[in-house]
Amino acid sequence: MKLSKIFEEKPERWGFRGDPYFWDYLKERAENMDMISPDELEKWIKEEYFSLSGKVMTDEYMDFAVIEQFAHGGMSSGGVDNQWWVEEGIPLLKSRLTTL
Repeated sequence: MKLSKIFEEKPERWGFRGDPYFWDYLKERAENMDMISPDELEKWIKEEYFSLSGKVMTDEYMDFAVIEQFAHGGMSSGGVDNQWWVEEGIPLLKSRLTTL
């Protein structure tokens, strides 16, 4: 089973407009990856975020990065919300991974 399985069902709400594109980016990269531990998953997501944005992912309120490849129009276009990923996105994915 490939890691991309945990990305199949998208969340109903996001932080910023770039978050669904970052989700899809991670899902695509995970299609060739075998399952990993929840801690390795979190580390991998944060490394991918850093490689795209040059910023460390934190849980600070209103801390985000604008990633041009995820910019598709709108006020927060390309914005990836660190707080959403740390508080909701990563825990959701880790929970799905644990369930599998």
